[in-house]
Amino acid sequence: MTDAALIRSAGVFLDDEGAVVPGQDVLVEGGAITAIGPRTEIASHPAAAGARVVDLDGLFLFPGLMNSHVHFAFNGTDNVREVYLAETPEQRVARALANARAMALSGVTTARDCGSDMTVMQAMLAAAEEGEAVLPNLLMCGPPITAVCGHLHYMGGEATTSDEVRALVRETHAAGARSAKVMATGGQMTPGTRPEVPAFELAELVALVEEARSLDMSTVSHCLSSEGTIRSARAGFDSIEHCAFFERSPEGWMERVYRQDVTDAIRASGAAVMMGLAASTHALDMVRATGEGTPHEHFRLAQERRMMQIFKDMADQGIPMICGTDAGTAATPFDETWREVVLMVEAGLTPLQAVRNATTIVARAMRIDHEAGAIRAGLRADMIALADNPLEDPAAFRAPAWVMVRGREILAP
Repeated sequence: MTDAALIRSAGVFLDDEGAVVPGQDVLVEGGAITAIGPRTEIASHPAAAGARVVDLDGLFLFPGLMNSHVHFAFNGTDNVREVYLAETPEQRVARALANARAMALSGVTTARDCGSDMTVMQAMLAAAEEGEAVLPNLLMCGPPITAVCGHLHYMGGEATTSDEVRALVRETHAAGARSAKVMATGGQMTPGTRPEVPAFELAELVALVEEARSLDMSTVSHCLSSEGTIRSARAGFDSIEHCAFFERSPEGWMERVYRQDVTDAIRASGAAVMMGLAASTHALDMVRATGEGTPHEHFRLAQERRMMQIFKDMADQGIPMICGTDAGTAATPFDETWREVVLMVEAGLTPLQAVRNATTIVARAMRIDHEAGAIRAGLRADMIALADNPLEDPAAFRAPAWVMVRGREILAP
């Protein structure tokens, strides 16, 4: 008996070609892609004998989407922090697993959790190891490293010195984390912190990157201020999250004030940027639809438009702009990673650029491109099938007809 599957479709997106190539079959065995090629060629492959045929005729086969920034234990409402703190560990774990299931069924086959407590992280990794739960491939950060009383400090990652930072990186790694995250600035969800102010000196950030590198972990830096972003770029982080350029306006609101020196520092470092175009967009749906809202809501809408402009400007300067939504934070669902791809195109990227930002390029930023991110022999069998070609209409990602994670079909037509 073989566990091989022979997948047939209307066409396969091959990243090296930058196009959907018709007439290609994909052979999957042991959770990985064994071979891709013309039907007659694959039929003669030794593993094809007795392989189960998955007929996706009329559907387009693409790599599963990747979301580089989610918070599985959060509830996606305006009272995220209050609910999280009021729940028991068991409730947080149940919520996290349900959110991860929703994300997987929406076509996201790899997701990085950018902040959860140790209990949630270890429970999710245990569920993934057992193999029964419907989950995407998980990259966990565990408790983000933060200043004392800093952003998300209640998850247990407070540190002050470089030695404390290094110790926390080792602790999260020992518990199963594959990414190390720092809160390089304050955040908008944690009272008492200041998003526009750096939370760590360069030395502490360098210590995190060095320790993570020694453990083969990717590195992630939450950056809302320009100075925090520059320090993180100089420290050598793999990805800069949010990259908001925040300064405080005369009204006391967070305003995006673009600085070219910040982009220059990021480009020099080689870091990717997760801006999160889809984060909290639903909070302003009514304002967009009616034109009515408070002065602060109209200010936020203007900042949203400014973010789109900055995103395109940074992309034009060669910065890898990767897919991440901050799912779980206010008004940001777990089943709408597709919206990030659509918004990238609305910001001015081509559909091909947006697809790559959500697959191969984000895989590289998370240091897993040797494992996943493309339909290629030797990589994980993480694929989705779509009724329409997203290179023509990126909204095709909205409703996958079929999803495979590590060779396991979790959604079928």
